[in-house]
Amino acid sequence: MKLINILGKIMLVSAVLFPNLVNAADHAVNAQAREFKAAIIYIQLGDSVKFNNMTSHNAVSYLIPEGGTQFGNKGKFPGGSFTAQPNKEGIWGYVCEPHIGFGMVGIIVVGDISADDVAAAKKKAIETLKGPFKRLIGKINKIKPTI
Repeated sequence: MKLINILGKIMLVSAVLFPNLVNAADHAVNAQAREFKAAIIYIQLGDSVKFNNMTSHNAVSYLIPEGGTQFGNKGKFPGGSFTAQPNKEGIWGYVCEPHIGFGMVGIIVVGDISADDVAAAKKKAIETLKGPFKRLIGKINKIKPTI
């Protein structure tokens, strides 16, 4: 009985201190011939994104919020699937490097974002991305603010 009380208290404290871990969700992005489905997903901090069908694809983040950690395996193909967990709220832009010329890019929106956040991400993309990586700007234009 004492053990059950202790475990209950640990779970309650964990839920209060780390609510995103308790409520974390899994999302999926499927690589198809020349596109990611869904190309834009909305998640919460702590959620995971599983990239499926990555036999001849990769997914590498090129536009990340300040303080975020890049995900993906640049220049490599992970095979069947891999999972990313963006570690900061904001707009994350990623590409399939071998198929970027076809416009194979995607966006992960983490947490709540405003129209100002979208405008700031677009400005950052315009200023920092080069060549075909600017294709992310088209996807940024399709983001719907959540607040």
